[in-house]
Amino acid sequence: MARSDQFITVDDFELHYSAWGDPENPPVLCVHGLSRVGRDFDPLAAALEDDYHVVCPDMPGRGLSQWAEEPSERYTNGAMVEVLVGLCDQLGFDSLGYVGTSMGAGLGMALAAGPLADRITHLVVNDMPPNPETDSSPEALGRIMEYVPDPPTFDRVTELEAYYRDLYQGRFGAMSDDEWRRLTVTSARRTSDGAVAPAYDPDILVEDEDDEDGPDPWAVWERIESEILILRGQNSEILPQEPYERMQEVQPGAETLEVDCGHAPSLNTDDQIETIQELLAL
Repeated sequence: MARSDQFITVDDFELHYSAWGDPENPPVLCVHGLSRVGRDFDPLAAALEDDYHVVCPDMPGRGLSQWAEEPSERYTNGAMVEVLVGLCDQLGFDSLGYVGTSMGAGLGMALAAGPLADRITHLVVNDMPPNPETDSSPEALGRIMEYVPDPPTFDRVTELEAYYRDLYQGRFGAMSDDEWRRLTVTSARRTSDGAVAPAYDPDILVEDEDDEDGPDPWAVWERIESEILILRGQNSEILPQEPYERMQEVQPGAETLEVDCGHAPSLNTDDQIETIQELLAL
Protein backbone atom coordinates (compact mmCIF):
# COMPACT_ATOMS: atom_id res chain seq x y z
CA MET A 1 0.00 0.00 0.00
CA ALA A 2 1.26 3.47 -0.88
CA ARG A 3 1.48 6.38 1.52
CA SER A 4 -1.78 8.26 2.03
CA ASP A 5 -2.47 11.72 3.47
CA GLN A 6 -4.95 11.72 6.34
CA PHE A 7 -6.45 14.42 8.55
CA ILE A 8 -7.90 14.00 12.01
CA THR A 9 -9.29 16.47 14.55
CA VAL A 10 -8.02 16.09 18.12
CA ASP A 11 -9.43 18.48 20.73
CA ASP A 12 -10.76 20.74 17.97
CA PHE A 13 -7.31 20.89 16.33
CA GLU A 14 -6.63 19.48 12.87
CA LEU A 15 -3.63 17.19 12.47
CA HIS A 16 -2.20 15.88 9.23
CA TYR A 17 -0.51 12.50 9.15
CA SER A 18 0.98 10.15 6.59
CA ALA A 19 -0.35 6.59 6.80
CA TRP A 20 1.47 3.55 5.48
CA GLY A 21 0.47 -0.11 5.36
CA ASP A 22 -2.67 -2.03 6.25
CA PRO A 23 -4.62 -0.50 9.18
CA GLU A 24 -5.23 -4.08 10.37
CA ASN A 25 -1.51 -4.52 11.00
CA PRO A 26 0.16 -3.62 14.33
CA PRO A 27 0.55 0.17 14.56
CA VAL A 28 3.81 2.10 14.74
CA LEU A 29 3.66 5.81 15.57
CA CYS A 30 6.59 7.94 14.32
CA VAL A 31 7.05 11.45 15.76
CA HIS A 32 9.50 13.99 14.35
CA GLY A 33 11.85 16.60 15.80
CA LEU A 34 11.21 20.20 16.87
CA SER A 35 11.04 21.97 13.50
CA ARG A 36 10.66 18.93 11.26
CA VAL A 37 7.68 17.06 9.76
CA GLY A 38 6.24 13.58 9.64
CA ARG A 39 7.49 12.98 6.09
CA ASP A 40 11.00 12.66 7.55
CA PHE A 41 10.05 9.04 8.27
CA ASP A 42 9.27 8.16 4.63
CA PRO A 43 12.26 5.77 4.22
CA LEU A 44 11.56 3.96 7.48
CA ALA A 45 7.80 3.82 6.94
CA ALA A 46 8.23 2.42 3.42
CA ALA A 47 10.41 -0.36 4.86
CA LEU A 48 7.88 -1.16 7.60
CA GLU A 49 4.61 -0.93 5.68
CA ASP A 50 4.39 -4.62 4.73
CA ASP A 51 4.22 -5.65 8.38
CA TYR A 52 2.92 -2.59 10.23
CA HIS A 53 0.43 0.26 10.01
CA VAL A 54 2.78 3.26 10.23
CA VAL A 55 1.39 6.66 11.21
CA CYS A 56 3.62 9.74 10.93
CA PRO A 57 1.87 12.91 12.14
CA ASP A 58 2.89 16.51 11.63
CA MET A 59 2.82 17.86 15.16
CA PRO A 60 0.83 21.08 15.79
CA GLY A 61 2.36 24.05 13.99
CA ARG A 62 4.35 21.87 11.61
CA GLY A 63 3.84 20.60 8.08
CA LEU A 64 0.18 20.51 7.09
CA SER A 65 -1.15 20.46 10.65
CA GLN A 66 -3.03 23.46 12.01
CA TRP A 67 -1.15 26.40 13.53
CA ALA A 68 -2.12 27.54 17.01
CA GLU A 69 -3.83 30.84 17.73
CA GLU A 70 -2.33 30.62 21.24
CA PRO A 71 1.09 28.92 20.93
CA SER A 72 1.46 28.56 24.71
CA GLU A 73 -1.66 26.35 24.72
CA ARG A 74 -0.70 24.01 21.87
CA TYR A 75 3.07 23.83 21.52
CA THR A 76 4.18 22.81 25.02
CA ASN A 77 5.41 19.28 25.65
CA GLY A 78 2.41 18.62 27.86
CA ALA A 79 -0.03 19.77 25.18
CA MET A 80 1.67 17.65 22.52
CA VAL A 81 1.59 14.59 24.80
CA GLU A 82 -2.18 15.10 25.09
CA VAL A 83 -2.49 15.43 21.31
CA LEU A 84 -0.67 12.13 20.78
CA VAL A 85 -2.83 10.36 23.37
CA GLY A 86 -5.92 11.71 21.59
CA LEU A 87 -4.56 10.58 18.22
CA CYS A 88 -3.95 7.05 19.53
CA ASP A 89 -7.39 6.98 21.14
CA GLN A 90 -9.18 8.02 17.95
CA LEU A 91 -7.21 5.58 15.80
CA GLY A 92 -7.88 2.76 18.25
CA PHE A 93 -4.25 2.05 19.09
CA ASP A 94 -4.49 -0.21 22.13
CA SER A 95 -0.92 -1.46 21.63
CA LEU A 96 1.74 0.21 19.53
CA GLY A 97 5.38 0.69 18.69
CA TYR A 98 6.75 4.22 18.92
CA VAL A 99 9.65 5.81 17.03
CA GLY A 100 10.69 9.31 18.07
CA THR A 101 13.43 11.59 16.79
CA SER A 102 14.74 14.37 19.05
CA MET A 103 11.62 16.18 20.37
CA GLY A 104 9.55 13.20 19.28
CA ALA A 105 11.77 10.92 21.36
CA GLY A 106 11.28 13.13 24.41
CA LEU A 107 7.53 12.95 23.94
CA GLY A 108 7.84 9.19 23.56
CA MET A 109 9.60 8.87 26.91
CA ALA A 110 6.85 10.87 28.61
CA LEU A 111 4.16 8.75 26.96
CA ALA A 112 5.83 5.38 27.62
CA ALA A 113 6.26 6.20 31.31
CA GLY A 114 2.91 7.97 31.62
CA PRO A 115 -0.44 7.98 29.81
CA LEU A 116 0.51 5.31 27.24
CA ALA A 117 2.61 3.16 29.60
CA ASP A 118 0.25 0.22 29.11
CA ARG A 119 0.15 0.65 25.31
CA ILE A 120 3.67 1.43 24.04
CA THR A 121 5.33 -1.96 23.75
CA HIS A 122 8.44 -0.85 21.84
CA LEU A 123 10.16 2.53 22.06
CA VAL A 124 12.84 3.90 19.72
CA VAL A 125 14.64 6.91 21.18
CA ASN A 126 16.52 8.67 18.39
CA ASP A 127 19.26 10.95 19.74
CA MET A 128 17.57 12.49 22.76
CA PRO A 129 18.53 12.40 26.46
CA PRO A 130 15.92 12.39 29.23
CA ASN A 131 16.70 15.99 30.21
CA PRO A 132 18.16 18.00 27.31
CA GLU A 133 18.24 21.20 29.37
CA THR A 134 21.00 19.71 31.53
CA ASP A 135 22.24 16.76 29.45
CA SER A 136 22.78 18.45 26.08
CA SER A 137 25.49 20.90 25.03
CA PRO A 138 24.47 24.49 25.88
CA GLU A 139 26.04 25.63 22.61
CA ALA A 140 23.90 23.19 20.60
CA LEU A 141 20.74 24.27 22.41
CA GLY A 142 21.69 27.89 21.83
CA ARG A 143 21.97 27.35 18.08
CA ILE A 144 18.50 25.78 18.02
CA MET A 145 17.05 28.65 20.02
CA GLU A 146 18.62 31.07 17.56
CA TYR A 147 17.55 29.64 14.20
CA VAL A 148 14.15 28.07 14.96
CA PRO A 149 12.26 31.31 15.86
CA ASP A 150 13.66 33.13 12.83
CA PRO A 151 13.32 30.84 9.79
CA PRO A 152 14.69 32.30 6.57
CA THR A 153 12.64 32.85 3.45
CA PHE A 154 13.74 32.39 -0.14
CA ASP A 155 12.48 33.15 -3.61
CA ARG A 156 13.13 29.61 -4.86
CA VAL A 157 12.72 26.09 -3.52
CA THR A 158 16.24 25.28 -4.69
CA GLU A 159 17.53 28.02 -2.40
CA LEU A 160 15.67 26.43 0.51
CA GLU A 161 17.29 23.10 -0.39
CA ALA A 162 20.72 24.72 -0.26
CA TYR A 163 19.85 26.11 3.17
CA TYR A 164 18.77 22.70 4.45
CA ARG A 165 21.93 21.08 3.09
CA ASP A 166 24.05 23.65 4.89
CA LEU A 167 22.05 23.40 8.13
CA TYR A 168 21.83 19.62 8.32
CA GLN A 169 24.92 18.42 6.42
CA GLY A 170 26.81 16.01 8.64
CA ARG A 171 24.08 16.07 11.26
CA PHE A 172 21.60 13.74 9.56
CA GLY A 173 24.21 11.38 8.11
CA ALA A 174 24.57 10.21 4.53
CA MET A 175 21.79 11.41 2.23
CA SER A 176 21.51 11.21 -1.55
CA ASP A 177 20.55 14.12 -3.80
CA ASP A 178 17.07 12.60 -4.12
CA GLU A 179 16.75 12.45 -0.33
CA TRP A 180 17.75 16.09 0.06
CA ARG A 181 15.15 17.04 -2.56
CA ARG A 182 12.47 14.98 -0.77
CA LEU A 183 13.35 16.54 2.59
CA THR A 184 13.06 20.00 1.06
CA VAL A 185 9.83 19.49 -0.84
CA THR A 186 8.09 17.81 2.11
CA SER A 187 9.07 20.54 4.56
CA ALA A 188 8.52 23.71 2.52
CA ARG A 189 5.68 26.22 2.57
CA ARG A 190 4.79 29.40 0.70
CA THR A 191 4.40 32.53 2.79
CA SER A 192 1.67 35.13 2.21
CA ASP A 193 4.00 37.10 -0.07
CA GLY A 194 4.95 34.07 -2.16
CA ALA A 195 8.33 33.35 -0.60
CA VAL A 196 9.48 29.84 0.34
CA ALA A 197 10.12 28.98 3.99
CA PRO A 198 10.49 25.95 6.27
CA ALA A 199 7.11 24.40 7.03
CA TYR A 200 6.61 25.35 10.65
CA ASP A 201 5.16 28.14 12.77
CA PRO A 202 8.02 30.42 13.93
CA ASP A 203 6.28 30.54 17.34
CA ILE A 204 6.69 26.81 18.12
CA LEU A 205 9.26 27.55 20.84
CA VAL A 206 7.29 28.29 24.00
CA GLU A 207 7.95 28.25 27.73
CA ASP A 208 6.64 25.08 29.31
CA GLU A 209 5.92 25.91 32.93
CA ASP A 210 4.66 22.39 33.58
CA ASP A 211 8.18 21.04 32.92
CA GLU A 212 9.47 22.91 35.96
CA ASP A 213 6.97 21.22 38.26
CA GLY A 214 7.07 17.84 36.57
CA PRO A 215 8.84 14.65 37.63
CA ASP A 216 12.58 14.19 37.32
CA PRO A 217 13.19 13.26 33.65
CA TRP A 218 15.66 10.55 34.67
CA ALA A 219 13.04 9.02 36.96
CA VAL A 220 10.67 9.04 33.98
CA TRP A 221 13.30 7.24 31.91
CA GLU A 222 13.77 4.64 34.63
CA ARG A 223 10.03 3.88 34.80
CA ILE A 224 9.74 2.84 31.15
CA GLU A 225 9.01 -0.86 30.76
CA SER A 226 8.84 -1.00 26.95
CA GLU A 227 11.42 -2.73 24.78
CA ILE A 228 13.88 0.11 24.08
CA LEU A 229 16.30 1.03 21.31
CA ILE A 230 18.56 4.08 21.75
CA LEU A 231 20.07 5.55 18.58
CA ARG A 232 22.84 8.12 18.85
CA GLY A 233 24.80 10.18 16.38
CA GLN A 234 28.45 9.68 17.28
CA ASN A 235 29.05 13.44 17.01
CA SER A 236 25.77 14.48 18.62
CA GLU A 237 25.84 17.45 20.97
CA ILE A 238 22.22 16.86 21.93
CA LEU A 239 22.96 13.35 23.23
CA PRO A 240 26.62 13.46 24.32
CA GLN A 241 28.51 10.36 25.41
CA GLU A 242 27.97 10.77 29.17
CA PRO A 243 24.15 10.86 29.20
CA TYR A 244 24.11 8.16 26.51
CA GLU A 245 26.05 5.84 28.80
CA ARG A 246 23.89 6.81 31.76
CA MET A 247 20.74 5.97 29.77
CA GLN A 248 22.11 2.46 29.29
CA GLU A 249 22.98 2.12 32.97
CA VAL A 250 19.47 3.14 34.00
CA GLN A 251 17.88 0.89 31.34
CA PRO A 252 20.40 -1.96 31.04
CA GLY A 253 18.13 -3.98 28.77
CA ALA A 254 18.03 -1.29 26.07
CA GLU A 255 19.41 -2.04 22.60
CA THR A 256 21.75 0.61 21.17
CA LEU A 257 23.09 1.79 17.83
CA GLU A 258 25.59 4.57 17.14
CA VAL A 259 25.60 6.21 13.71
CA ASP A 260 28.37 8.22 12.05
CA CYS A 261 26.61 11.59 12.13
CA GLY A 262 25.55 14.37 14.46
CA HIS A 263 22.01 15.16 15.60
CA ALA A 264 20.12 13.16 14.54
CA PRO A 265 20.33 9.90 12.55
CA SER A 266 17.87 10.19 9.68
CA LEU A 267 16.67 6.56 9.86
CA ASN A 268 17.24 6.12 6.13
CA THR A 269 20.01 3.51 5.92
CA ASP A 270 19.84 -0.28 6.03
CA ASP A 271 21.62 -0.59 9.37
CA GLN A 272 19.31 1.90 11.08
CA ILE A 273 16.13 0.49 9.54
CA GLU A 274 17.06 -3.14 10.19
CA THR A 275 17.92 -2.39 13.82
CA ILE A 276 14.49 -0.81 14.29
CA GLN A 277 12.83 -3.78 12.58
CA GLU A 278 14.64 -6.15 14.93
CA LEU A 279 13.45 -4.22 17.97
CA LEU A 280 9.84 -4.14 16.79
CA ALA A 281 9.96 -7.92 16.23
CA LEU A 282 10.90 -8.62 19.87
